Amino acid sequence: MCLGVYGKVVRVEGELAVVDFGGGLIKDALVGVEEVREGDYVVVHAGIIVSRLSEEEFTEVFRYVEEAARQLAQTESRVAEYLESMRVRLQENLSGQK
Repeated sequence: MCLGVYGKVVRVEGELAVVDFGGGLIKDALVGVEEVREGDYVVVHAGIIVSRLSEEEFTEVFRYVEEAARQLAQTESRVAEYLESMRVRLQENLSGQK
């Protein structure tokens, strides 16, 4: 299974971008798409930025994740805690944009 991880570009330094994945996790990623800029929302797979997202797309992705986690939370209390931490991080990330 392939997994893309969503994050926000903190800065771009040539062919590398510093990406904030939330929760204090900040990593370098190779820039694999054109015109990546500071503040862009991106999808990173295997250390390479494979896609850029608008803020609306980024928010929509987390709505889907939130809904999936809600369904799982009916049977797993740890999932509910994770869902709440993701919701808080997303809100903090979006309010930091304004």
